[in-house]
Amino acid sequence: MTDLHIDAALLSDVGRKRSMNQDCGLIGHGLFLVCDGMGGGVAGQEASSRTLQRFDALAQQPTRSKEMIGATFETAQQETLRLGAEYGGVAGTTATGLILADASALADAADDDDGFGFHQRLGHETGDGNVWYVVNVGDSRTYHLGRTPDGSAWEASSLVQITRDHSRRQEVIDTGAMLPELAEQLVPRNIITQCVGAPEGIEPDFFRADLTGRFIVCSDGLHSEIDNASIAAIAAAHETPQDAVNALVAAALDAGGRDNVTVIVVDVTKADGHDGITDDDAGNDDSWSYVKIAHNEDIFDVDDSTLDTLRTVTARSNAGQNGK
Repeated sequence: MTDLHIDAALLSDVGRKRSMNQDCGLIGHGLFLVCDGMGGGVAGQEASSRTLQRFDALAQQPTRSKEMIGATFETAQQETLRLGAEYGGVAGTTATGLILADASALADAADDDDGFGFHQRLGHETGDGNVWYVVNVGDSRTYHLGRTPDGSAWEASSLVQITRDHSRRQEVIDTGAMLPELAEQLVPRNIITQCVGAPEGIEPDFFRADLTGRFIVCSDGLHSEIDNASIAAIAAAHETPQDAVNALVAAALDAGGRDNVTVIVVDVTKADGHDGITDDDAGNDDSWSYVKIAHNEDIFDVDDSTLDTLRTVTARSNAGQNGK
């Protein structure tokens, strides 16, 4: 049995231009999620809050499947549609983050004094199949960082953007209609193609990701102000999740803070009985991978086939193209 240490921190700020914070975040019991209420819609704050409540209920379940997560999204979708009708418009929110497939081996959590820090221990057997679901609807994002080869620090150059924005800009890039540089000039970043509460419905993205590393979950108030290279450099420069979220939010505010900004940093590290990184586990684990889960698949359907391996490699090689 290997002990994995899960350390996380959350920070949300209204920013320098908005009067209300429509972002919210959740950390706890193997579920880490950021929701960003739609500023142009009605009741964005309530839409994000209600969606988070649905996922908080899911966090109480010891095991989670794609079907359960999908049902949670659908419940949030229907509630948000009703909320929009209540207010005579469209209410909406993005949602992205990490959901542990099997939380039954998690030890009791211990929160920091401010209520935003989190530490938990996860018992992990090699080959037990436990992984993260990474989920996304909208243009909030989830990233991953690995360790340097000697294990002494986080490696900025290892940044991978796991999620793909559901936005008009990303759409024209993905279809090849425009090169990224041209799309950035001609297509507004904030035109999104999916959100919880969209009248035309939602199709959440699901990814399977290996457990270890540093994960950064954020609203677009971060990545709209600073590019991926800056996110990587700042996140890698701080050893603790709390210091990392503080620095990332501060950077977004210093860059203009034109939107609400919410950041969660989750570190998952292997440790020996003395809470130190073991020799075998030190360093940047080159075997870390993630893969997008197809519509008719779940995590246990995407283990070994050639097609899935190719899809994983493609996802990893494309990750560097997601930045601004």
